Amino acid sequence: MANAQRDEIGHDRPMTVLLDGTVHVHYGFIGLAPEGETPDLMQARAGQVNGLCGGGVPRMLSMITGLHTGALPFRIELHQQEPAVADGWEEVVEASIDIPEVDLTWWAFDEGGPVRFEQTGWHRARYHASGMDAAHQADHRGDDEPEIDRYLLQLWPAPMAPDAILRQTSEHAA
Repeated sequence: MANAQRDEIGHDRPMTVLLDGTVHVHYGFIGLAPEGETPDLMQARAGQVNGLCGGGVPRMLSMITGLHTGALPFRIELHQQEPAVADGWEEVVEASIDIPEVDLTWWAFDEGGPVRFEQTGWHRARYHASGMDAAHQADHRGDDEPEIDRYLLQLWPAPMAPDAILRQTSEHAA
């Protein structure tokens, strides 16, 4: 689904929404990888300064959620160039991922689905989170309970670079 996002100057920047919905997590993680491949969560974050979005395993991303088990809002956006850092997010971190093929899979334990990229090669991944501490304390969320945490993953073509913490406010993210 093609869209446009306004930048800080008011220009439209092309963007494609790859996923916008509710994801059911188990064990507090979401991943992005070639179909059938899943990174070890500890290896994915090895050698990085942020503990939320791991790019330490080639061709894969591993993202941590505050909620251990339950449904949460999750959105993946593909941008043609780096978007402005979005307001309204408590945690914002970045990592790099080498996209080996245009068709990858997002997964969360036993749930997942396809995501299609426009090109292969190095991309930057900016992972946003809000409500992590409250979700971590709650541990799980029933289907009839209000949402606690939410997540956004933005990707765009960019050379490999070290991971970075752009915003950190919660104990769980630290």
